[in-house]
Amino acid sequence: MILENFYKTLINWIESKLTGQNWLWKLTLFSLALSLFLAFPPYTLLLDHLRENGVKLDAWVFIQNQGQDFLHPKDMDYDVRRENMIFRWTLPLLSLLTHHNIVLILALQAILGILFLKKIGAYIYNISKDKVTTALFVIALANTFVCVWTFADVHGYGDGFAYFFLLFALLNRNPIAIFLSLQVAFFTDERAVVAGGYLLLWWMVTKAYEKNDFSFSFLFKTVFARESLTVIVAWLVYFSIRFYVQTQYFPHHSYSTIGTPVLFANAHRNGLGSSVWGAFEGTWLLMIAAALILILSKHYWLFIALVVGFCILLATGIYVHDIDRALAYGFPFLLIAGYILIKTASYRSVKLVLFFTMVICVSHPQVFYMGYNKILWLEPLPVKAMMYLDNLLHWNYFS
Repeated sequence: MILENFYKTLINWIESKLTGQNWLWKLTLFSLALSLFLAFPPYTLLLDHLRENGVKLDAWVFIQNQGQDFLHPKDMDYDVRRENMIFRWTLPLLSLLTHHNIVLILALQAILGILFLKKIGAYIYNISKDKVTTALFVIALANTFVCVWTFADVHGYGDGFAYFFLLFALLNRNPIAIFLSLQVAFFTDERAVVAGGYLLLWWMVTKAYEKNDFSFSFLFKTVFARESLTVIVAWLVYFSIRFYVQTQYFPHHSYSTIGTPVLFANAHRNGLGSSVWGAFEGTWLLMIAAALILILSKHYWLFIALVVGFCILLATGIYVHDIDRALAYGFPFLLIAGYILIKTASYRSVKLVLFFTMVICVSHPQVFYMGYNKILWLEPLPVKAMMYLDNLLHWNYFS
């Protein structure tokens, strides 16, 4: 009874705070503030990079070189495998336009990160018409890797741009807007190219529930709907450009990560399990609940389609060192799970699942895997402050 009273009191308190015309903005900024407090970004790495004699972040060095000459970038093998970046043109283009103003580029990435969370909140409220449901979903998502990484990525990977434009395409019905958004995402990172398929699954799910038709024939037809065809056209254009550029300017290009799954090797395997859990944390509850709903509702074809899509996400993730970044491109599955739950379950059940999802996401430490068995923890702000004092006063507790 005590726990039930606490739950009801907390839900009522959250509802009382979601008032006023700008309640969604307040929710978004609060969620991000909580997220950054619990997992403060490694801005010291950026400050060190910006110092004249500091340790340089190699990706930014290559981005600057690439921005100066897209088709003949210098130091392609600088420090680590920069050959993986030669078709990632979004950040080099921003580097060219801003005269390589890294702070400005990261500020733009942060703005898109804020809009990313707000747009998701707006959509969840649009389908649920419930502020508490929206709040629980947004707070949970803000404390998972896909949101945290947008602010923690000072290294020059630019995934925050890809996440935002994939979401923009997912929530849009205008073919031109979808096509242009996907091109930006695709040329930010190849993971977004694979993620284009998750958009097909998103439209498959939403159209099936809109028409209340879960037959194989209907699900197959959704692959040829207008939005889905736009994704296919975007893929064709992207690969055509890529093929032409590669044959003309990089005829001997190859990826050093192509071959056996990287994370199955002895030097990497220890981070595999933690990443599969840590990339989604409490939102696993959300996805499990949605999967159970599909099974109990006997929507087997839709369930199989989503399982195949998620297996593709996992399979592509294990071929790279930083699996968390790859798995975070599967954020459409979280929206799909939320959509299914809201459309089929009672609000009481939805809130209960999202409550526990939120508790796990907020309380779970933000850790991620960067390859070579290197698991990193984004320390909370108080710990960062203690580390700063330790370094300033030479206590050497953290050395």
